[in-house]
Formats: sequence, C-alpha cells, structure tokens
Amino acid sequence: MPPIRRVLGGCTIETARRRRVCHRNRTDHSIEKDTLCLVIKDPVTGGSKNYCPRCALAIFDQAADDLQALRDELS
Repeated sequence: MPPIRRVLGGCTIETARRRRVCHRNRTDHSIEKDTLCLVIKDPVTGGSKNYCPRCALAIFDQAADDLQALRDELS
C-alpha cells in the first residue's frame, strides 16, 4: 500500500539562532534568539516565513478548524 500523503510537509518547528521577524505581525512581534518558532516553507519559491509561538498557536487553531470542516464535508 502506498504511503499516506502528508499535507503539512512545509511546516517545521525550529529554534531561532538569531532574532527573527514574525510574519503574522511584523511590526509588533519578534522571535528572540533561542526561541522555538513555526517555519512554513513555500515549495514554489523555496522561501520561508517565521511565526512566534503565540501566532503559531493561532495558525494551528485555524488549521484544526479547517481540517474539521473538510472531515465534516466527507461525512
């Protein structure tokens, strides 16, 4: 049987080696050195965007809602 496709392949958790900008709120949020952050890579451009833990949790909440809506549509 073929492996199950992963739809979250471009998402990882990294420890910032230097200060980073949170792409959800670039002016008010930053990711300090040695802080865990969500990194979402764009497979087309090869670029990535970083999100602080607070914004990452909001992204995860939205993703959970979106996945539940898709599950409901299949039922």
